[in-house]
Amino acid sequence: MSVLEKLLALMILKSAPQDLPYSPQFAVQMALVYVFSGLLVLQSTLKPDDMLGGMLLSLAVQVGFSYLVLRALNRSARFVQTISAMLAISIWFNLLSWPVFVVVVDDTATESLKATMSFLFLMIISWEVLVKAHILRHALEMKMLSALALSFSLFFISVTLSQLLFPVQATG
Repeated sequence: MSVLEKLLALMILKSAPQDLPYSPQFAVQMALVYVFSGLLVLQSTLKPDDMLGGMLLSLAVQVGFSYLVLRALNRSARFVQTISAMLAISIWFNLLSWPVFVVVVDDTATESLKATMSFLFLMIISWEVLVKAHILRHALEMKMLSALALSFSLFFISVTLSQLLFPVQATG
């Protein structure tokens, strides 16, 4: 099974982070692609000056959160595969949400379409939180409910810091 197939299986909760190769180089590649994919998505919602800062903040939060949680639970040896999985999944979800963002910020889109796309975005975010919980469950050998709490914590920390440091500018 190729790495791409393993990542797709991870998206549907059929593989785990330990199925990915242990490769610091792969983790760094995922970090670079993650930042690039995020820049594509954020170009429609953030000022150009804030885009890179927002993505670097998001990367730092994911890396720092994963490292601290793994270390706190004596699972530091799993960091490379865990962060590779977390970032790879984030890339997939960035790309899935990109067309949604484009429609939501489009001034010519109807309110009905924007509402539908906002609901779709909520579903995508929920799916991402679930997949990241699945990753954390395997990496930390814990129950899914505890992993969901950690995944929601990661999400809320990321959103809160992002909003504090890089607020979305109203258009129109």
